[in-house]
Amino acid sequence: MNHFHWINSFAKNLVHYMIKAVLLLTVGTIAGIAPYFGVYYLINNFISGKYVGITSVVVIAVCIAACLVLKTYSTSRGLASSHYLAYKTLANMRIALADKLLRIPMGKIMEKGSGELKKAFIENIEDMELILAHTLPEGLSNLLSCIIATFILAVIDWRMALLSLAVLPIGIAAFAAMLNNAKTRMEPYYKASRKMNETIVEYISGMEVIKVFSQTTSSFQKYKESVEEYKRQTLDWFGVSWNYMAIYSIFLPATLLFMIPFGICFYLSGSLTLEDFILCCLLAMSLGPSLLRIVEFIPMLPQLGVKAQKLELIFKEIELHEGNVTSIPRSHNVTGENITFGYGEENVLHNVSFTARENTVTAFVGESGAGKSTLAKLLVRFWDVNHGAIRIGGIDIRDISYQTLSDMTSYVSQDTFLFNTSILENIRIGRPGASDKEVIAISKAAWCHEFIMGFPKGYETVVGDAGDKLSGGQRQRIAIARAMLKNAPIVVLDEATSFTDPENEDKIQGSLNQLLKDKTVIVIAHRLATIQNADNIIVLDQGKIVAQGTHSHLLTASSYYKRMWDAYTQSVQWNVRDAISDLRKGGMSNA
Repeated sequence: MNHFHWINSFAKNLVHYMIKAVLLLTVGTIAGIAPYFGVYYLINNFISGKYVGITSVVVIAVCIAACLVLKTYSTSRGLASSHYLAYKTLANMRIALADKLLRIPMGKIMEKGSGELKKAFIENIEDMELILAHTLPEGLSNLLSCIIATFILAVIDWRMALLSLAVLPIGIAAFAAMLNNAKTRMEPYYKASRKMNETIVEYISGMEVIKVFSQTTSSFQKYKESVEEYKRQTLDWFGVSWNYMAIYSIFLPATLLFMIPFGICFYLSGSLTLEDFILCCLLAMSLGPSLLRIVEFIPMLPQLGVKAQKLELIFKEIELHEGNVTSIPRSHNVTGENITFGYGEENVLHNVSFTARENTVTAFVGESGAGKSTLAKLLVRFWDVNHGAIRIGGIDIRDISYQTLSDMTSYVSQDTFLFNTSILENIRIGRPGASDKEVIAISKAAWCHEFIMGFPKGYETVVGDAGDKLSGGQRQRIAIARAMLKNAPIVVLDEATSFTDPENEDKIQGSLNQLLKDKTVIVIAHRLATIQNADNIIVLDQGKIVAQGTHSHLLTASSYYKRMWDAYTQSVQWNVRDAISDLRKGGMSNA
């Protein structure tokens, strides 16, 4: 019942559509029963030897036709009402789910994975449509019709009514057993479904790696195993459910087997007329379609609970606190005060304190796993710190409203994502009201214009899913252009040029130096050459600050930074030597 209450929260002011649907479908079902009384009238007169004129037959035929028309109309209008309720409710649910994802930490989203979220947004919600649009209204209407038919039977002969319910305990027992079975079998079924979805996404997304590294066999085997496991769990669930459904479906024939012998006995004893006996049998037969529809929909009810529970878990995720400060701070100094943070039990950052002053460039460097990217994500509040605080202009960012914080910050990550639309629109995301001329101007500054115009459609080129039609360097330059267009006072660059070739990196760095003036710039860098001129370089090691200062200062004051710089310069020299060697070999081969 809790699940129904939760689903109902998305159907506010829509419940009357369900009531309307149930009533209309009930009318349709009763209209389908009514013709049996016409048949009863004809049989009754035939048995009693009464003459039935052509007029009476025509009237009965017209009434039966009218009942069928009413049944068709009521059913169609009832289903229209239930479908409106279903799609409106599911639309509200999808909107609420999307809004929820905006307010929970990115870590929680990453933990769930794209496969599970895809299933939540599409499959779990879509599957509810059948339950809301058909199972509930049709199930309730058919149940109500059965109650009405049973009541009529009781009015005719209470004994026959009881006989019609004689095998009801069998159906109830089968239904209860099926629900109990669902508790143990539905979770493995949905776990297998979730794993299959994740494997499919992984298989398609990693196709390039699979082909290049000859992982076709192993990856396909993993994919095949997940599909086979899903098939096994599906058949296991439905195999058992079908048994209970089969037991439940014997309700109708078993009812007639009880009613007919006892009814004959009642008739022979003179306590039941032949006409009433026939009418009781006809009414019992009219229960058939309603009972079968109920049986058809019953297995879907356990699924509703499981699907609702999966969605409820997402809605119950702890949200980031919504601040109420909407005014932009006077200062754009960014300070970290004793920041401690971890994704689980183990902390990634330990008591990190720093100051990034406005109109300066502050760089964070360190080996892989030092906590640089984690710190960048904390700065734009993808997560909240476990201990300590991050402040802008002295105000804790947890107290600043999402919109205000978003207006103040631009973030470019190493994992650039582009939407499957044109290059123009992907850049314009930075400032939706920007003109085409402004987008082109910023693209030139970010050294995007030349390669964009190299495409046949130029700025109207569609980039593909996640920008897969572009190279990594091209995606990063577009992301930088997008951040430039936003023109936020605080800019966080998380290895934003990691996929850019050295030549273009130098050009972009030059444009960044011009366009990022008078801003608070925080750079996460793995190429140390790009941050030599930073006003302050903060060195991280295993989540702790071990040194900070200018490049020249750190070369003499920090042995850790000196080793990083020496390793970087040696790698550059090796790359140059390899390039020269390749050129010489090429020249010799051409000679």
